Amino acid sequence: MTKWQRQARLVIALGAVAFAIVVVFELKRRPQSPAQPAAPADPGAIVEVTGGRVERFKLSREDVRVAYGRQLTYANGSTKLMDVTINADERGPQRAGGRTFTVKGNEADVGQNESTLQLNGNVRLAASDGMTARTEHATYSDKDGFVRAMGPVEFSRGRMTGSGFGMTYDTAHDVLVILDRTVVHVAADERGAGAVEVASGTAAFARREKNMRFERDVKLRRGVQSIEADAAVAYLTPDEKEIQLMELRGRSRITMEKPAAGGLQELTGRDIDLKYAADGQALDHAELKGDGAILLAGTAGAAGRQIKATTIDVTLAPDGTTPVALTARESVVLMLPAERGVPARTIRSAAMDAKGQPARGLTQAQFTGDVEFRERSAAGSGDTGAASNNGVDRVARASTLDVVLKPAMAGIEDARFAHGVRFFEGDASADDRCASGRSSRFQMCAAAIRYDLDKGMLALTGSEPGALKPRVINDRIAIDATRIDVTLAGPDVKAMGVVKSVVSGRRTSERRLPSMFKQDKPVNVTADALDYSGTVNKATYTGSAQLWQDETSVKGPSIVLDDKAGDLTATGNVTTVTVRDSASKDKRPGRVRSIASAADFQYEESLHRATYIGNAHMNSPDGDMTANKIELYLKAAGDEVDRMEAYDNVTLRDQNRTTTGARLTYTTADERYVVTGTPVKALDECKRETIGRTLTYLKSAETITIDGNEQTRTQTKGSAQCP
Repeated sequence: MTKWQRQARLVIALGAVAFAIVVVFELKRRPQSPAQPAAPADPGAIVEVTGGRVERFKLSREDVRVAYGRQLTYANGSTKLMDVTINADERGPQRAGGRTFTVKGNEADVGQNESTLQLNGNVRLAASDGMTARTEHATYSDKDGFVRAMGPVEFSRGRMTGSGFGMTYDTAHDVLVILDRTVVHVAADERGAGAVEVASGTAAFARREKNMRFERDVKLRRGVQSIEADAAVAYLTPDEKEIQLMELRGRSRITMEKPAAGGLQELTGRDIDLKYAADGQALDHAELKGDGAILLAGTAGAAGRQIKATTIDVTLAPDGTTPVALTARESVVLMLPAERGVPARTIRSAAMDAKGQPARGLTQAQFTGDVEFRERSAAGSGDTGAASNNGVDRVARASTLDVVLKPAMAGIEDARFAHGVRFFEGDASADDRCASGRSSRFQMCAAAIRYDLDKGMLALTGSEPGALKPRVINDRIAIDATRIDVTLAGPDVKAMGVVKSVVSGRRTSERRLPSMFKQDKPVNVTADALDYSGTVNKATYTGSAQLWQDETSVKGPSIVLDDKAGDLTATGNVTTVTVRDSASKDKRPGRVRSIASAADFQYEESLHRATYIGNAHMNSPDGDMTANKIELYLKAAGDEVDRMEAYDNVTLRDQNRTTTGARLTYTTADERYVVTGTPVKALDECKRETIGRTLTYLKSAETITIDGNEQTRTQTKGSAQCP
């Protein structure tokens, strides 16, 4: 028999003796009607006690008292208490403050070992801090100080109310746990703010740690925020009135209702840590870990802007939605959607660091580590900078990229690429080393490239190992220069400072070299500056311009190469060197080198005509000629002269004579020179002058005809005097 049982029996025995003495005394004083015995509450009980309190639970950290309205004891040693109240008082240095809790129920069954109370019927738990819980059935154990319930539970504290299925309450640590189907409501405060709705599998409320834990399919609604996660922990302010921190774990997601342009629309990640402002309402800071993604709202009717990375750290303006600082690490992706007139833009890198202003959002961002920038739009979108109606597909790669963002992150104003920059059109997996002739894509390489996206203009500058000068190439031309400016629409190219270019010799239906050059070899050009228009396929070289292919060359202050028509124009004291096929007197093939100069030079591909204008001078093994204008008509292949015309003040000098006139015509088929004028003069080596209206010279026969009078060349042999 336990000490408690012995005490109880002693109390009952003393009560019975006292009762017997009182009855005997009263019977002696006056006669009484026989009293009817009260019906027992439970016929099976062997002892019934009405009203009482027992201080029998002595735990190391609290004193527990059990009060009851009636006690029934059974033969098997079990006990049932009716109208039960369990009170516990805190004690000990770690529990200063005098907190208490109370558990009430309609009845309680006391186990045989008296370590557990099974409470049934309207069980209510109340803590002195205001926490209450209600259920129909619960147990209380004096071994661990836990109150447990398995059925429906309702609970409340201050502005918070909730319900669920199953409960444990750790009286020693003041932790209430709802085991399943938890629903929590937090009413708005006096300011009309702070309302929260939570649904989860389980919930734990730890008062001392000032936190609330939710697990299993957590859904939380807080003002404009909707939060989802596998688990969540909310850390409260010291007064427990506001949430200051929240940890989301597993499939975490936060969405904002109707955010302003540039504001947070959605946060997702494996885990998310949230920090709230002092008012406990506005979000101050968020850290996303594991496949993090942030979606920022676009302007009205526009898609949002997305930032992805393994980890993202974002600081927000006082409004709780506008980012003012952001750090992203590992597998960073920034995606700006396509809008009317603007292609979709994507930036990938190893790291991203951005900052901004409360009124504008993020305004600047730096991307570092294997940066890739891409623009893409569908055909017919009319995007700015599109070379055609076929859409845009451009890629840039660099070590770093700095961008200036428009307000509300509506787009990119300016992009600056640095270190090993390659900017090209087409498939990103294709070769992008800016090597001539490797692909048909338009490519640019430089140490640094600045891109004005609204204007579709790029500035290529700088030099570094592996990229000594900026370079621009396509399937037709390669350009190297100290600085190159490119307008993508066209494209148009302006190059400055020691310009070098190589023009492909491949002829197409739209592009060709002048036939005076070989079509299977490239043409080289140098100058101080270049202006190239891709719209009309015309390149203008200025400042000490020189164009050459093998031994053929053109030099002048300005050279214009029309890539579409195949025309060539040079102005300002032009000098040309041409080498053409010729036949010697013994009919053996050979190469004839001619040097010509004039104020201006023009080659017209449609006529196969090369024209020298202004003080024209041409020198070759066949003779030396000057005139105001000289025209060379080439054969279709371009490597032979078909005929030559000279106009005004014509002078032709060969080994034996000098001929002057107003016009000269030379045909290669019969090697015939015809000179006309008023008059034509021929001065031979003996200083004899012949004058007439027309001079015809047949080189193959070495005969001259003037005005129809045939003369045979006089040769002098073995004498220093002319015959």
